[in-house]
Amino acid sequence: MKIIQKIKSFLRDSKNFFLKYKKRLANGISQLKTWILDTWKLMEQNPKEKTRITIIALSVIFLLDYVFISIHMDKNIFDIFPSLPAIESKDKIKIYIPSEGCKEIISEYRTIDKDIDEDTFVSKLLSLVAEGSWFENTSSNVPVNLLVKKVWFIKTDNGRVCLIDILPIVIEKDIVIVPGSEKMFIESLERTIKENIPDIKSVILLEGGVPGKKLWDI
Repeated sequence: MKIIQKIKSFLRDSKNFFLKYKKRLANGISQLKTWILDTWKLMEQNPKEKTRITIIALSVIFLLDYVFISIHMDKNIFDIFPSLPAIESKDKIKIYIPSEGCKEIISEYRTIDKDIDEDTFVSKLLSLVAEGSWFENTSSNVPVNLLVKKVWFIKTDNGRVCLIDILPIVIEKDIVIVPGSEKMFIESLERTIKENIPDIKSVILLEGGVPGKKLWDI
């Protein structure tokens, strides 16, 4: 009996709750209709007010449209503007390269992002030295493509040693080799790495894991 009474009490309270909010909802709809009719009359009587209300209504529609699209695309509704691109930090560095005809080692400046891993930085330095001068015709000083396989460092009592392992080099039959170009390239590379990584005391270049091999100056 107690359970039946509780059920009846719950149903009675639920009915009163819905009747109460049904009246509030009806009053709200009635007030909304009244506001819409008054606004419509105001728009008919005052052209300026009509323009203002039209702009506000269109703005609200566009805003709601944007909100619905953002929700549908699972996007933050406040993410209106695209994110700013990351600003790269460029540093001016000094490199050494063989001159035209490999008569001497010259220095030039380049701009590079140094905020990278040290092994990647060494690979870029090698590429810059192999690329040659911007002001002299040094394209024949390094007549092969040098592709870095791995860079690593060994600590010693006198400082660190940088080891650069490059992939096996393919030498074309009709290649033109400038005498002494390989030796001067290695010297330029070592000076460049030491210039930009001060604790490097020596540089060892390997081909396929083997040090001391002739690269192209055969």
